[in-house]
Amino acid sequence: MNILIAGASGLVGKELVRSLSLTGKHKIRILTRSRADYDKQLSFPVEVFEWEPTKGYINPNAIDAVDIVINLAGAGIADKRWSEARKKLIIDSRVMATKVLLDEIKRTGHTPKKFINASAIGFYGSTGERDIDENSASGSDFLAETCIAWENALLKEDIEGMSSYILRLGLVLSSKGGALAKMLPAFKLGIAGKIASGSQYMSWIHIDDLVKQFEYIINNDCKDKIYNAVAPKAASNTQFTKTLGKVLKRPTMIPLPEVAAKVILGELSVLVTQGQKVIPRNFLDLDFPFKHPNLEDALRDLLKSELKGEKIFHVYQWINRTPEEIFDFFSDEKNLELITPESLEFKVVRKSTEAIEQDTFIDYKIKIHGIPCKWKTHISDFQKNITFVDEQMIGPYKNWKHRHNFIPLNGGTLIEDYIEYKVPLGAIGNLITGSFIRKDITKIFSYRQKVIARTFS
Repeated sequence: MNILIAGASGLVGKELVRSLSLTGKHKIRILTRSRADYDKQLSFPVEVFEWEPTKGYINPNAIDAVDIVINLAGAGIADKRWSEARKKLIIDSRVMATKVLLDEIKRTGHTPKKFINASAIGFYGSTGERDIDENSASGSDFLAETCIAWENALLKEDIEGMSSYILRLGLVLSSKGGALAKMLPAFKLGIAGKIASGSQYMSWIHIDDLVKQFEYIINNDCKDKIYNAVAPKAASNTQFTKTLGKVLKRPTMIPLPEVAAKVILGELSVLVTQGQKVIPRNFLDLDFPFKHPNLEDALRDLLKSELKGEKIFHVYQWINRTPEEIFDFFSDEKNLELITPESLEFKVVRKSTEAIEQDTFIDYKIKIHGIPCKWKTHISDFQKNITFVDEQMIGPYKNWKHRHNFIPLNGGTLIEDYIEYKVPLGAIGNLITGSFIRKDITKIFSYRQKVIARTFS
């Protein structure tokens, strides 16, 4: 199918693009306010169209031949304190994005089969300990007002031949960002605890299950219009806090009083001091196969690298060349010098075999922030045109394992770099140098991807 995604640069959007692209079955289109900015992070073979929903503009070719529209667009709820201007932007950005898409559908006369709009469980307001499902009434606070306006922008339009769906998202748990990433520093330092009374419910969902819920709606004829995108069992803030502390093996004895949350966050504090006990009734009635229905299991899955003291760096790059061409390029160690920033003075000193193959050992020299360093790596896995793995034997990291995958996709090759690494001195090393190392690796791979794109352009 041809699938158009608005809001693809957010946490959920990125995972949805990744998952849909990797099926190899769909053509993905992206709407972005800045094509130049999106092209810099283009990881998959997608078509990119510009729009500016607050000004009513959308590229006139964006809707053409589209089967599915997925709208995730809107200003971040928790990015800034809620001034009156910010609250207006939060509502308007969502309503206008939906309206622009629908107006363009009506203007072109091309009708997608499905229009899937995101919303949030904030629709229900603060509901205490009552069980809430899709038939429950809306709330009356700002978040409810936002969700009502967002949903009505779609549901009040009746376009013949197009089915409309709303997914009300709960607290999305991901290892790549969002609320969990913001929580982790305090929890890992052992300075976290319940918020306010701790009785407020947190209706959460593992991001993998959320992506599969979107895909379920895409691939099936579903009779209901509204779906709560949450796990089957919500947790109170106290339960969530204790479970996360248990998984991380850290104490959770330092609470955040409600008055302190209000001082720190202002009106935004309702996001953490109030909650809803939401049940995904319509997904349960469909026997949707939740992979992570249990909170502790979900957290352990998301934090499995953290629990081993490892860090993960994971990037994709799609190149319009065959895996054989790309693999041959990477199999020449001299090209590793070509794709490494000159400031690192990276040089291959020797390798144990004439060509890179299984059990090749390679010696390098490199400078890290001007400090000379020796690096010896072992090719521990080598499958021609498919994958190879280099593992550090001698070098600056406690552990470094880099898997290079070359995946045939849409007539080209998806290069996947998956790195597991540990810095010296464990938790102390991460605390002191972790963010700097992450920035260094990100810069190196940004340079690397630009060189690869230029080489194979």
